[in-house]
Amino acid sequence: MNVVNSQLIKELNEIRILNLVKKEGTISRVELAKRTKISKVAVSDIVNRLIEAGYIAEVGKGGSTRKGGKRPTLLKLIPNNGFVVGLEIHSAFSRVAVANLKSEIVYEEIVPYEVGDTIVHVLPQIAAVIDSIFEKKPVYRKKLISIGIGVPGFIDYEKGELVFAVTLHGWVQHPLASVFSEKYKVPVVIENDVNARTYGEHLLGAGQDTDNMVCIWLGEGLGAGIIVDGNLIRGRFGSAGELGYIELGHHLANPSLIKNLYTNQHRFGSILREQHLLDTIKLKIQYDMHIEHDEVDNLTLEELLLDIHNEYSPVVREVLDEYAMLLAILCTDLIKTLNTSKIILSGKVIECSEYLLDKCRQIVHENMHNIPFQVTPIEVGALKEEGCIKGVIAMALQVIF
Repeated sequence: MNVVNSQLIKELNEIRILNLVKKEGTISRVELAKRTKISKVAVSDIVNRLIEAGYIAEVGKGGSTRKGGKRPTLLKLIPNNGFVVGLEIHSAFSRVAVANLKSEIVYEEIVPYEVGDTIVHVLPQIAAVIDSIFEKKPVYRKKLISIGIGVPGFIDYEKGELVFAVTLHGWVQHPLASVFSEKYKVPVVIENDVNARTYGEHLLGAGQDTDNMVCIWLGEGLGAGIIVDGNLIRGRFGSAGELGYIELGHHLANPSLIKNLYTNQHRFGSILREQHLLDTIKLKIQYDMHIEHDEVDNLTLEELLLDIHNEYSPVVREVLDEYAMLLAILCTDLIKTLNTSKIILSGKVIECSEYLLDKCRQIVHENMHNIPFQVTPIEVGALKEEGCIKGVIAMALQVIF
């Protein structure tokens, strides 16, 4: 075996052991050897290196086995011996978070700016906030491992920049990752925000129990992240999962089934976006209930969806029935195409409405009735508004894990 291959195996084994210690909380060298199928001698060498590096520590003795004998020494991750910075970039603000080795956010701050602000104006503002955090807590800078960035749009992963973005005008083909890697001298991971959210749900949220899943995001637009065999599927140009660009096409064979939501849209992303749902519900309330515009103008989506017994409920449910039908079409097609073992739905729309979730599940079940597939669970994401930032943190931590 050549030196290069030997070194690679050594590094991979270190990652496997570090991940296992992180996952289990406390574990012995003997159990590590058993679980990884690495020799006890090699495990001991790796553990000693990780202890010397400050990533893990001995924390006491475990229980004796049934045969008695020497009690094993337990090992534990030292979470605050390394930190990453996560950035979640939007059109009007960015979220900056510092997290430790266990993905626990230890500091968080919002950086506001005007919609349409240029990348050359916004990035220095974000960097100034990071610098301010490091000044308050120098240990974050001293033990900084990497930076993760979640951003809406298509990404050139080699160059670390956007190649297409609807909401970030003027940001395309400008340095993004390199601005932070050059300033802070650490690796920078950049990812599409929906992919990052999907990765977060897989490692830390509702998808921890499966290596095959799809996470659908319903918000300003519509997108999905795809995990197959534990790997994030990006596609040739990083645009896999862009469900919003799927055309309604033959699904409009009977437009009367979506008479409220359909206003000549051509794509699923336009008809299922959050703002369109809210506008449709408000208009229908005014029209059906003869209520003045001013009385409904300030209603929020949360108010309309959370309280299923309010005066507007019949109207809301009628519109949600249409929304559920369209969402169920996408879910059904994903199940047929990817044979995924779980679909996770994220976004305010689904998080606020158990009715919508139940209706979507019901329609998917009906759609799959005569198809020989097992029932695929459909769940709401567990990370909610922290989905993207937790995802980029998890990705940044993969530099060592």
